[in-house]
Amino acid sequence: MIIANIENVDDFYYDVFISISAASVGFEVNDLISTGLGETYYKHILNSVEEATFLEFLNTSKDILESSHSETQLNIAISENLIAHAGMKELLDKVITLWYLGTWDGFYVTTNAYTQGLAWKVMSAHPPGAKQPGFKSWNVKPV
Repeated sequence: MIIANIENVDDFYYDVFISISAASVGFEVNDLISTGLGETYYKHILNSVEEATFLEFLNTSKDILESSHSETQLNIAISENLIAHAGMKELLDKVITLWYLGTWDGFYVTTNAYTQGLAWKVMSAHPPGAKQPGFKSWNVKPV
């Protein structure tokens, strides 16, 4: 399930980060890459968390991805190996928040983080003040 050579980032763990992020947020890898923020988020976490903690998270994630052969196995492994451990759960929660809202500890990581948050896709909405909803969108009834 691990993908290879994303965005030419010269770091094997980046692929693990993107893959476990996709599995955790319920989006496809391409959806995360299309935000243009994968590398930014990865580097931000590297600078925000103790290296040993992030490496433990990534190594555990790598093991989960390599041993899971179905989506069900993947979800169970994430629950048992990341969510069930307080330190890993805290980091996973922050990663999920980062992808959905673009924030880390309550602050936006970059100016694009607000507009590219996955929360907008989930709501089938646009970020107010940042992206236009589209010509005549007011004429279409909400979902």
